[in-house]
Amino acid sequence: MTEVDKLIAYIKELNFNPNIDDFQHKLIIQKAICLLELMNSNLKYPYSLYVRGPYSPALTKELYNNKEKIEALETKTVLEPAEKAKVEKIREASENLNPTLLEIMATYAYLTNRLNEDRQEAMLRLKKLKPFFSEAQIAVGVSRSKILFPPSQSEVDEMKKEFAAWEELDDLN
Repeated sequence: MTEVDKLIAYIKELNFNPNIDDFQHKLIIQKAICLLELMNSNLKYPYSLYVRGPYSPALTKELYNNKEKIEALETKTVLEPAEKAKVEKIREASENLNPTLLEIMATYAYLTNRLNEDRQEAMLRLKKLKPFFSEAQIAVGVSRSKILFPPSQSEVDEMKKEFAAWEELDDLN
């Protein structure tokens, strides 16, 4: 099995029929694969932050070098149940691969999981990077990203402390 066969298996599992010449299709693939990478799928495509969020030039090259095979979804590779479950979570969270949601989700996840920014810093940076998206779009995309990457126990403990302080203030009123 080659990396491209695994890539095609993921695209196929997304129930996506790609047209590599279509910008939106490439964006969907880039962001979905980035989320899979962040979920430890080990496709080995390196990502960096660009204007439209996380982007892998190596993945784009792979898409063009194997255009016909990818567009035909030609592979014998079958994903493991755990891999299929990751794909299903992405598809559900992104409302069946909505490009806007995927872009926001992947960017937020990249900031928090790859660049290790705390959630508040990541939200502020996301708003600066994506001023063309509404507050509502960003809020939905971030909450959907959090479905894929739930908070750690230490983050949950920190939130409980913060909420406890608010509840104490509420009790005083």
